Amino acid sequence: MVSLDVLVCTVGTSLIYPNMESLKKQHEAGTLDDTYASVASAYVEGKWDELGRRLCKLDAQDKTCGAEINSTDSMVKLGFVNDATRLFFLHSDTNDGRNVARVLCAYYGGRAQNCQVESLQDVDPREFRTKGLRNLAKQMCRILLEHRGQARGINATGGYKAQIAVAALIGQAVGVPVFYKHERFDDIIQFPPMPVALDFEYWMKASGVLFDLAKTTDIVAEKDYAETVGHDERIEALIERVEVDGQKFVELSPVGQIFHETFRDRFSSLRDEVLPQAVPDAQKKKPESGKKRACAGPCGGS
Repeated sequence: MVSLDVLVCTVGTSLIYPNMESLKKQHEAGTLDDTYASVASAYVEGKWDELGRRLCKLDAQDKTCGAEINSTDSMVKLGFVNDATRLFFLHSDTNDGRNVARVLCAYYGGRAQNCQVESLQDVDPREFRTKGLRNLAKQMCRILLEHRGQARGINATGGYKAQIAVAALIGQAVGVPVFYKHERFDDIIQFPPMPVALDFEYWMKASGVLFDLAKTTDIVAEKDYAETVGHDERIEALIERVEVDGQKFVELSPVGQIFHETFRDRFSSLRDEVLPQAVPDAQKKKPESGKKRACAGPCGGS
């Protein structure tokens, strides 16, 4: 069992819906247990930081505390998380997501940091898929790769269901365990990295297209990359094809974002191994433009 130095957590809104809303209704009906009175009061008044501090007085396994706190506490009991573990809460681009993240940071104090994932919202499905999930992959990969050399993990319990799939893929790509706690489970479960590898040679081949598509969240003309996206079936998992007014476009998929982020980082580490070595200054020769080169053997000519 390894105690983690860094834990990246996806964030949902179960703390608010149904938990806090249920307390609010009980409070308004006069049926609320005194144990939760101060918690309900902080929620009704919109005091998010105070709500986090008041939740500290409850048992961390109390369902009222929400999926993120419940699951993290399970990891504490199993020895995966301790008081020194740094916590990164990746929340949605919504008011509810921002508020829940504030509560969590107040609950865990200075070792917690909230990180907003742009375009991760539930109003525009297309934006969620093409931008939100890609931004989630970027942020998660960035945090994990910035802390390479440390014990890292992902808690994918909170948030949209699609985030679990993204987290599992990132765990596989980066080589870190992914944890998940279903609301009906007493314990958290771990998905360890599988003993398979992504294809670095293929990334090298497709890197030109991937770098270009990763620079933008807009669709680009398919014809500009016809040689790669039109004749290689392996690229299909990495891109999305879109047709607008009869014209064909492509964009990077969430899987493609993960694939690219993983190998872009690996390439920067292995650059000296995969690129030709630089010529030492002592071996460099000045260019001889305009001079006729001597012929070492018989030369053709009239």
